[in-house]
Amino acid sequence: MKFKIIILLLIVSVGLSQKVDSNFSEGTDASVSYGFLSEKIAFSLFEYTVLYNLNMKLEAYTSFNWIIFGGSVGVGYKYYFNNKTQSSAFLSTCAHYSILGDGYEQMYGISIAPGYSIKLKNEKYVRRYNPKQGKSMELKVKEYKKRSMKVGLSFTYMGDHSYAVLPFISLENRF
Repeated sequence: MKFKIIILLLIVSVGLSQKVDSNFSEGTDASVSYGFLSEKIAFSLFEYTVLYNLNMKLEAYTSFNWIIFGGSVGVGYKYYFNNKTQSSAFLSTCAHYSILGDGYEQMYGISIAPGYSIKLKNEKYVRRYNPKQGKSMELKVKEYKKRSMKVGLSFTYMGDHSYAVLPFISLENRF
């Protein structure tokens, strides 16, 4: 079990060390998603994801999810049937590990989730920007790369040989 956690942390650290900037076909992006469940890790209310763009239809990801009493981490792939910059059907696969409650409830499994990503109008967000060390922080207005609503079904098979079919609907902001 400790070996699995060490391997997962190594994968995550490689993902977080990359510069977050891309043009959707290469490079690394990040996204924040919230809603009822998720296509990456089924049991989720809030999610932060580092995305590795492989081409215009395929991306690998490392995801951190939070629910009310616990959290999850997972790695997987997502394939878009059309260009991922537009509304498109997709298929996502993920291997995940969750800790729930007081830490004694541990779950792991795989999820396969077909769904549809509906592109929404892009909006702006504000973040603090420090051009030089020692100066005060300035506010910088940026626009999300993509905002979308995702809907679909997640087919999840857990390590204790149980399974579930769960619907999901979530809003994703990619930056």
